[in-house]
Amino acid sequence: MRKLFGKKSNASNVATKHLIRRHIPTICLVAVGTFLITLGVLTILNFEFEAAAARNEYQMLREEFADVSGSTLAVNDEFSDDTGVAPYGDEVVSHEASPISTNLRNLSLEELARINNNFIGWISIRNLIEYPVVLGSDNNRYLRTTFSGERNSAGAIFMDYRNQDGFDEDVILIYGHNTTDGTMFSQLVGYLDPAFMERNPEVIITTRAGETLTFRVFAARQTNAYDYAYAVALIVPHRAADVFPNVPDGASQFMILSTCTRGGEYDERIIVFAARKYY
Repeated sequence: MRKLFGKKSNASNVATKHLIRRHIPTICLVAVGTFLITLGVLTILNFEFEAAAARNEYQMLREEFADVSGSTLAVNDEFSDDTGVAPYGDEVVSHEASPISTNLRNLSLEELARINNNFIGWISIRNLIEYPVVLGSDNNRYLRTTFSGERNSAGAIFMDYRNQDGFDEDVILIYGHNTTDGTMFSQLVGYLDPAFMERNPEVIITTRAGETLTFRVFAARQTNAYDYAYAVALIVPHRAADVFPNVPDGASQFMILSTCTRGGEYDERIIVFAARKYY
């Protein structure tokens, strides 16, 4: 009788093992699928956390260095459309206010420099963009580091490290991410629309020394990372007036604002051209 039960038990074990072996591929697929889903969720949560942290940091900077009258800046980082991204930027305006660059005090500029010694100025495009600008020793650090030094995929608004003379360069090249939440340089896509350019013509720079520089946007295009404009800016700036499109008469200094595209090739770019006259 014991042998009979023993044989039955062995047969059951063998059947169980065969069943497990038969379902091993399915078990593995389920395990891998669960892992990938968990990894995806964690990645999304981390991205959202970083995006929120970056928005908070730059919003605090705007509020901290607003003018002494107490009026707040016209730019905020909250959007009401279904995607969470304002297409061109007009929707982010909650009220009218002067751009920060016209209201900065010397003390504020000194405080910004104390927070980050790479600070070289503040860029303002009214109702669209309000950020400190940094100039580092390379173009890698601020791709993933915020103004205050936090590791974050939003990065910072930074000048090309080869512009060693900062805002005294003949052609200035400034980069910023095209973020999915509508912050940083994502609003530059609007300049592909001539009507938008007409409504938002000025880029105002407040330098670290307190000087205010006004550039006027005159062209924009969707291109790639190999566009000749980058070479002109960094290699042959004296040719800028000859090769940039639709250069206004009397332009003596140029600025290129550069960001990537979303949903396109990795090397696609949007570049915005602006010019300044010396008076």
